[in-house]
Parts: sequence; structure tokens; C-alpha cells
Amino acid sequence: MLDINFIRNNKELVEHSIKEKMYKNVNLDEILTLDDQRKTLLQQVEALRKERNDNTAKMKNGKPSDELIAKGKEIKEKLSTLEADLSNFEKELNTKLKTVPNVIFDDVPLGDESASVEVKKWGECKATGVDHLDYAISRDWVDFERGAKVAGAKFYYVKGGLALLENALIQFGIKKIVEHGFTLMDVPDLVNSRVLEGTGFAPRSSEQSDEYYIEGEDLALIATAEMSITGYHMDEIIDEEKLPLFYAGLSACFRKEAGAYGKHTRGLFRVHQFNKLEM
Repeated sequence: MLDINFIRNNKELVEHSIKEKMYKNVNLDEILTLDDQRKTLLQQVEALRKERNDNTAKMKNGKPSDELIAKGKEIKEKLSTLEADLSNFEKELNTKLKTVPNVIFDDVPLGDESASVEVKKWGECKATGVDHLDYAISRDWVDFERGAKVAGAKFYYVKGGLALLENALIQFGIKKIVEHGFTLMDVPDLVNSRVLEGTGFAPRSSEQSDEYYIEGEDLALIATAEMSITGYHMDEIIDEEKLPLFYAGLSACFRKEAGAYGKHTRGLFRVHQFNKLEM
């Protein structure tokens, strides 16, 4: 989450990032005005708290007068109202701040996937070849039709040799990362809203959100084991001598692929569920 002072001092930069990331319903003027109102309320609250403390100090000097008692009650009532208002302003401001995206680095290409820049290439790519989905279907390794029947579009079954290959690759990956000192974890497939927010996956608007939420519960299916691993040490202070800590998590990953992403992607890309080894 961007600091409100950073937003205030770099408004044009933040607005540029909002525009290029195509975030809707993010109004920086509204956020900055809300912060100004919060500051004004905070000043009023602090002034009343000082007045309350001064009045309390006077009441301790002998028997308090009826005037001091009445003034104390009046301050208490005013302070209670203003503190409630301040709390509401802070909650609203915090909620709106979480909708503001991080700023874009200068070297990040702008646009959709067609604007992506190739950074590194390994091996030789065949100019022509069989489509991966056609290849897998012809060998009865994948079944999207029955996956859709059971769970909807972009769900699928992996079978036979492809399922064995996936399992072998996972085991190969586990062996390698354990050799390099990583601790392997089987992680929760569900996390609460604090973990979602702390890892930057929430809150997002409906057209940006990738998470499947459990109705009536403060839980969502993880989009990556990174979410569960990051939450492992939540609210803890780790001794510096214990660092660095290396963790890896194997999990199913669940993603809505909201918005335009995945609409025109064929095969085993941009699906709603897949297995991944995260480190």
C-alpha cells in the first residue's frame, strides 16, 4: 500500500500508473481530500484530549466543583463522537488507499501481452509444430470437455502420461530445492483476508480480483502458495541471526483470471486451477 504522503508528493506519477494499469474507480483527489478531513478531525480530537487531561488534573486538587464535573462530562461526550468520526475516516481512507496500485517502473513496457519484451531466450524454438492441446488430446492426456462438465470452463482433467510427467517434474523440483536448503511445506489452500491484504492480493475491484472467496467466511482459495508461505510468520519478529529463511510450498492454485486475461488463451494457459511448486 502506498503511503499517503508519497501519493500527495507524487500525484502525477501515481495517476500515470493508475491510467496505464487501467484501474477504474480510483480517485486520488477524493483520497487526498479524505486525508485532509482526517487531519482536521485528528487535531480536534487531540485538542479535546488535552482539555480533558487538564480538567482531570484540576479535579484531583481537592473536591471537584460541579462546574468541573459538568465540563468533564461535556468533554467526554464530544470526544466520544469525534473519536468515532475519526475512526470512520481512518477506515475509509485505509480502504481507498488499498485500491491504489504501485507505481510502474520506467523500464516496464506499457500495454497488453503483445507489448511484452523478451529478456532472455534459451534453446531453439521450432518454427512450426503441433499445438500442445491437440498433442495432449490426441494421446488422451487431457480432457477439458469433462472438466467443464464437472466444474465449468477452464477446468480440466490431466491423465495418464501427462499426469505422471507432472508428478515427476514436481518431485524433481522438490529434490533440487531441498538440496539447496529450502524447507518444504504442505500449505493451507485457504487464507484469511489479512493474509490476502498483506500479500497484495486484496482488496481489488471485481474486474481485477483473481480470488475465489468462500461465501459467509473470511476465507479465499489461494492463487499461489506464496500467500500461505508469506503468512507463516505473520505478526512475528524474527531474530536476525536466523535469517535468511528458505521455504517452498506445493499447492493447488486457484485463479478466476478476471477481466480480459485468459479470454482468448487456448489450452493449458490461464486456467482456473493448477499445481505449482513455489519457493
